[in-house]
Amino acid sequence: EASVMTLIWSESMSRLDVPRAGTFDTVCAADCLFFEDYHTALLHTIGVLLSDSGKAFLYAPLRGGSLERFLEKAKDKFTVLREERYSEAVWAAHEKALKEGG
Repeated sequence: EASVMTLIWSESMSRLDVPRAGTFDTVCAADCLFFEDYHTALLHTIGVLLSDSGKAFLYAPLRGGSLERFLEKAKDKFTVLREERYSEAVWAAHEKALKEGG
C-alpha cells in the first residue's frame, strides 16, 4: 500500500501530529533541499515518519552546495548513503542532456 500526502515540515512535529507516524517503511522526496532554512525541519519530519527500519530516499540536484550541507546534518541522525548513479536509465538521460547542452 502506498499513500501520498502534503506535509508541512516542522521541528516541533511529534508522532501525535501525523496519522501513522513512525510506521512508514519508505519516505521519498525530490528537489526539496534548496532552501537550507528548512533542512533541520525536514530531517526531524523524516525521523517522525519513518519506522525503526524505514528508509528515506531524497533526490536532489547538485546546486550551490545545499545537498552536501544537508547530508552533513543528516549524518547526525541517520546513516547516509549518497548515490549519483542510482539508475542506468536516468544516468544515460543525464549524460545525453549534458552532451546536448540541456
